[in-house]
Parts: sequence; C-alpha cells; structure tokens
Amino acid sequence: MKIRRAEKRDLTQIVQIESLCFPQEAAFPPQMFAYLIDYAVSLVACQPVKKVLGFIMGYTSGQAGAVYTLDVHPQYRRMGIGSSLISALEKELQLLGAESIRLEAAVERPEAIELYHKAGYQDRELVRNYYGRGKHALRMRKAIPPAGKPDLRT
Repeated sequence: MKIRRAEKRDLTQIVQIESLCFPQEAAFPPQMFAYLIDYAVSLVACQPVKKVLGFIMGYTSGQAGAVYTLDVHPQYRRMGIGSSLISALEKELQLLGAESIRLEAAVERPEAIELYHKAGYQDRELVRNYYGRGKHALRMRKAIPPAGKPDLRT
C-alpha cells in the first residue's frame, strides 16, 4: 500500500467510496471533494498506485488542524489503512504548523471512535445534531508536538 497526495484523477473513486461509507444525506458532494483535493491536505491509500482503498482530508488554521473526513472502502477495513492515513495526515498537518488536531465522529459508529482512540484522540464533547436531527457526533482532539520538536508526552 502506498499513501500519496490525492489528485483529480482520484475523484471518481473517492466519491464511490464515500457513497459506500455514508448515506446520501450525510455524504459530501463530488464538488466538495474536488475543492478539497485542490485546497486541503488530501491523501489517498492506493494499491497498486491507481486503485484507491481509502482517503483522508484535513486542513490547518494556525496551530489548529482538523480532519474533514476519513473513509476506507468497506472491503479493505481492519487492515491498518485508516491508521496509516491518520498518521500520514498528522505528519502533514504538523509540518504545516498544527499543534493539535480536531475531528468529529458519529456516535453510532463505534468502530470509527475506537480507531481514533487507538490513534491517541481524546473525547472532548458531544455535539448534538451534528449530522442532522438526532444524529450526534463526538468531538475529539489530539495534541501533537510542533514539527522538529520531540514528543515529550510519555
């Protein structure tokens, strides 16, 4: 598996994976993914180079980073792809100056919350109706050391 920057040629596969991971009312539209590929930190996990297995998209604003979305094709889950994508995005955001990363995970997706906990994210707050009426999110956060400085948290 290789992790690389997302490109326009990946858009069709990204949209397809999103449709497998989220219901239509919660899925990002193709135009949003096209925008994020151009303007956010967008990474894909591929095997071989052209087949997209999963993707992650995030951004920084000053010292704060955030994850927009993380999707792994259902056939390729529980293979370490999500963890690898999270780690790769954290490194990219760290190089851009992020010292913490925030994300939201649907409370009805315990497997996603478990993945983020294993990656070191901590629960911050419950955000009611984040994904629509009655669909809540757990906001999570992880502190990361500034680029070039050792992680002294042990």
